[in-house]
Amino acid sequence: MTKLRTLVLLVVVAHWIDAIWHLFLAAKVLPAPNNHVSWLAIILITSGHVGVSIALWKLREKLAGAVSLIFFLAALSADLYEHFLHASGNNVSMVAPGDWTALFDVSVFALLTLEILGCLLGISLLGGRTKNSTTTPRLNSNLNRQGPKLSSSLCKV
Repeated sequence: MTKLRTLVLLVVVAHWIDAIWHLFLAAKVLPAPNNHVSWLAIILITSGHVGVSIALWKLREKLAGAVSLIFFLAALSADLYEHFLHASGNNVSMVAPGDWTALFDVSVFALLTLEILGCLLGISLLGGRTKNSTTTPRLNSNLNRQGPKLSSSLCKV
């Protein structure tokens, strides 16, 4: 596994941790009846992150980059809509003030940062070349040390 894939995998794990933490913070911030954590949401979020992790582990570089880019673009779109554009209790500018509001805002901006980073790394995986394709073939090292040899058919006088 390349260093870039490992970095994307770390971003996926950090995003999963923040997303689950964010669900529990949203339950603290939102008024009833929306103040509970849905186990279905936890299962769906976890399975999505596991799927992307498996894709990063098993697929070719460009295909893994496409999967991670699509995943992070979808998460970024949902995050931007839910927390910045949509007029609801989840909007960072409309969250009721309270003890958990600052942590909720931190989790939203951490998710946003991780999603942007994941998109950039996915693009890097898509456009990147493998290590072997960037190296040029080396000349025969024996030729450089010994100099050119003439064959016996060329030396006949």
